[in-house]
Amino acid sequence: MWYRVVVYTYGIQRSPATIEVVAVTAEYVTSEEHLPDDLTGEVTIQVTDSKTKEIFTTRARIDRSPDTLESPDSLTIVRGPHENVEEQWYIDIIETDVTLADIDAEVLRDCIQRSQDESNVVNARSDELRALLLYLVETGRYQSVSEAVRSILGEYLSDRYPELVDSYVDVRTELEREELATRLGGEE
Repeated sequence: MWYRVVVYTYGIQRSPATIEVVAVTAEYVTSEEHLPDDLTGEVTIQVTDSKTKEIFTTRARIDRSPDTLESPDSLTIVRGPHENVEEQWYIDIIETDVTLADIDAEVLRDCIQRSQDESNVVNARSDELRALLLYLVETGRYQSVSEAVRSILGEYLSDRYPELVDSYVDVRTELEREELATRLGGEE
């Protein structure tokens, strides 16, 4: 919502000065790491509602200036190693219920089979993450780093990508049924 206020100043010259006031209805925050490389046009971006602290993925337009957006809301982009540097942008939310595109069952099936055939080791190559995971183990929250990784990733994927997890369960069950039918001599 935009308002244009005209202010007249009196002095030697009487000249109008225009001040634009933006009525912001919502405030959002995102991390610089969530910004897509190409910010032109519509983007899919993860944001947090500043008031409710809800994290969600949205389809939107973002810009440094509210002038180019139809219905701009405030978007604070945090950056830096401690995310303590803030930059003010604006966001025009188009759609709030954005999920992953339809899950490609064939790609998921291939990924499941590859993970069974190849190494199932997940490696982040991060001293920082390993130190944090070790802390969780040392303080008794988990029995091992592997358990911590499985638990944390499982919770995160279930929360952020429930449709992918549901599809995984369906495809994995189908694969197991096919394997069992093959072992028992039956055909699918």
